[in-house]
Amino acid sequence: MLGEDEIRGQLHAWRETPETVAIFTDIDGTLAPIVPTPDMSEVSAELKELLSQLSERYLLVAGISGRKTEDAFDLVGLADVVYFGNHGFEILRDGEVEVIPKALPYREKVQELERLAREELVPQGAFVEEKGITASVHYRNAPPEVGEKCVEFVEREGERLGLRITVGRGVVEARPPIRADKGTAVRTLVEEYQPTRAMFLGDDTTDLDAFRELEKLREEGKLREILRVGVASDEGPPEIEDEADIVVDGVDGVTDVLRRLVIS
Repeated sequence: MLGEDEIRGQLHAWRETPETVAIFTDIDGTLAPIVPTPDMSEVSAELKELLSQLSERYLLVAGISGRKTEDAFDLVGLADVVYFGNHGFEILRDGEVEVIPKALPYREKVQELERLAREELVPQGAFVEEKGITASVHYRNAPPEVGEKCVEFVEREGERLGLRITVGRGVVEARPPIRADKGTAVRTLVEEYQPTRAMFLGDDTTDLDAFRELEKLREEGKLREILRVGVASDEGPPEIEDEADIVVDGVDGVTDVLRRLVIS
């Protein structure tokens, strides 16, 4: 964990050389507070303005989300931000969404899991988010025992269909069994834009992939400096705080970090 003096010095250096810096951020739980259903999420006007200023000034600003890429764009609403959605399975380029080709053969299996989850779990209070190449079953608003059933059901059916399952904050997700996550998204963008400094801000289990990939990129010499910003929450995994270079409190803490990258 970095001390306040180290953080101040690092952010000052990054402000002085913005052309070398990539800013990667999760969206839900990081830019937008966690809410009962995904359609209720909002990014504040202040954060949108900060992201707009950062995207004009810094080499790269990218939103890397578990949402569908179009939904991530709609939520943030800034054309100059790069969007990687569905946990690294798709990217928005020139107004078009590109899905990783290796994932496409699994689309029908993901759709089958969504159909089964709607039949079995929605009547019990779960919500199935249709995301195309991945599937998310939300149980935040359901009783605790329904949450357990959701995880058990998706793990069982996902294994049968040959899908990879992850559990997050009030959600269980199924994806094609190929390496695509927030870490691979970070690596793709680092290799394309070639920053020498990069940060990632995140709050949940899937964000750990990005934290760890930044460390690998630094070890490989592809990045000189990294900053992993963990967003503390009661529901988040303890590893977020353990592996972060700095820990902030919720969306307000994220806003403060981004503000410090803008204001000298």
